[in-house]
Amino acid sequence: METNLIAGTPVRYPRTGTSGIITRLVDKNGSRYAEIDSTGLLYRLDQLIPGKPTSKFDHEMNREEDLAQLERERKRVEEEALEEPPSLDGACAGAG
Repeated sequence: METNLIAGTPVRYPRTGTSGIITRLVDKNGSRYAEIDSTGLLYRLDQLIPGKPTSKFDHEMNREEDLAQLERERKRVEEEALEEPPSLDGACAGAG
């Protein structure tokens, strides 16, 4: 099974459910390992199973989208803070 696992192959580590794309192969201490892009960790090739390429869900955003969303929210909050506060004419809205 491990002979067909090369860089760029989507894989899954069944013990934890981790999945990702092999970014590089490493020979270490007589065993062969693959680095997975989603974690940056090494996994023994004989412990990985080929997986299907995964795509992001529609509701997921990448880092740039996250930062842009935060910036839009920050600007909205700043604009709201600059708006004129409601008129306080001294009338008490509560009982008393």
